[in-house]
Amino acid sequence: MSEVSLIKTGGGITDLRGGFGGVYFTRDGAGLHCTAKPRRVHQITNAQRKQRNAFSAARAVTKDPRWVSWLMYRLMNGLPIQYDAIVTGDMFPDCRGKYILTGTYNDYNYYRRADGAFYIWHSPIEPNWQITTDLGDFTVYVWRHRIDVTGTYEPIINTFGEPVVKLERRPPPTDYQIPKL
Repeated sequence: MSEVSLIKTGGGITDLRGGFGGVYFTRDGAGLHCTAKPRRVHQITNAQRKQRNAFSAARAVTKDPRWVSWLMYRLMNGLPIQYDAIVTGDMFPDCRGKYILTGTYNDYNYYRRADGAFYIWHSPIEPNWQITTDLGDFTVYVWRHRIDVTGTYEPIINTFGEPVVKLERRPPPTDYQIPKL
């Protein structure tokens, strides 16, 4: 709907009514009056709500703009924030290193060391997390942890020492650039 303004001139402005330039002009018995036009408030769309939620979640994790952008990209596209497992400690055999989130096993995430020598996975038989040499097989070398994937694991079969597992956020790819607006 277009607005129509009435402006009468003749030796100056003699009458001004309607909207013009963000101001609304009226006339009554007391004379001419001008007020700011009320601004229309637009409701937030579902797309805006999704983007705001993704931004809030990303900012809760980090304040680095490159990371925030990458995490927002993942969250906006329904992709989870990814974590890799880092195993430290003094143990035999040496299972230290970075474990990459590889997939799911028994409805839980499982992690594989970069060289494929060890796995961290959740056992279906006992509610335990295991570090073993083979996915799904806990007969050769085994450490166990009961609560969740992070924490100190205890030696069970043919192992010594207590590995400590921590999760580390997977960084954006090295070639990832913040999109230009």
